[in-house]
Amino acid sequence: MPNTSIYYQHREPSPLRQLWLHITANPFAMVAFYIFAGIMVLMVLSPLVSPFSSETQFSDHVLQPPAWHAEGQIRFLFGTDDLGRDLLSRVLHGSVYSLGYPLLATLLAALIGISIGAWAGMSQGVQSSTLNHLLDVLLSIPSLLLALVIIAILGPALHNVMIAITLVLIPQFIHSVHNAFYEERNKEYVVASKLNGCTRWYLLTRVIFPNITSVVVMQITFALSTAILDIAALGFLGLGVQAPAPEWGTMLARSLDQVYLSPWTMVLPGLALFLTVLSINVLGDSVRAAIQERIRNS
Repeated sequence: MPNTSIYYQHREPSPLRQLWLHITANPFAMVAFYIFAGIMVLMVLSPLVSPFSSETQFSDHVLQPPAWHAEGQIRFLFGTDDLGRDLLSRVLHGSVYSLGYPLLATLLAALIGISIGAWAGMSQGVQSSTLNHLLDVLLSIPSLLLALVIIAILGPALHNVMIAITLVLIPQFIHSVHNAFYEERNKEYVVASKLNGCTRWYLLTRVIFPNITSVVVMQITFALSTAILDIAALGFLGLGVQAPAPEWGTMLARSLDQVYLSPWTMVLPGLALFLTVLSINVLGDSVRAAIQERIRNS
């Protein structure tokens, strides 16, 4: 009977295992992973872990300082705002607007953009050229400005913000995936697969796409960061998610008038926004580097 222990001992780890080993070897990536995972868990469990409702007002505790302040109370750990609402509860509930909805918009834009970009990258002639010129025009406009134009047409509301952010992100996915497919389609391994009689769908999904996953991962992390910042910026300008919804950008705009008297009203939503975007970017760079290393070693 063959010694199977030798097989399992020398078996190559799976791609997911290799990815995890690469992340664990980078302390910054691990810190980013734990921060992002913690924010995601708090977002999902926000109705359960929040001390109060996001709209509960305590009229006797308006602008209550944080618990570590001499005048603070432990029940309001990070203080209250100008209407007596608990800031910690509002930030936890606001993570759904500031992270959940941007994540949904990014995934939807990725699905549409990758599909169109892959089709365009495998096409030639007038179709590909026309799409390239159209994308150049759209990408020359800053994403926030383009979102502002769409919001000005549709009106400031949550569903309109989602439509605007999704429409802004789609050209970015199309452009990056289109260029990646265009560079790969004439390489030797693709030509060899064509000569072997592989179908177009097989070429797209099994031959080319595994070699551009680093581009897709990088674009998803960049798009998610852009979506979070754009939704926060729209809320800050009063054109995004409307009060009393506890969106982080809206909270920052409301606390701007009290920043000198009660700076704690701005610190917590600003810190949550900063840590979320930073952890996404650091984690995305680590995943992209791991995928590129696996492709080079394969």
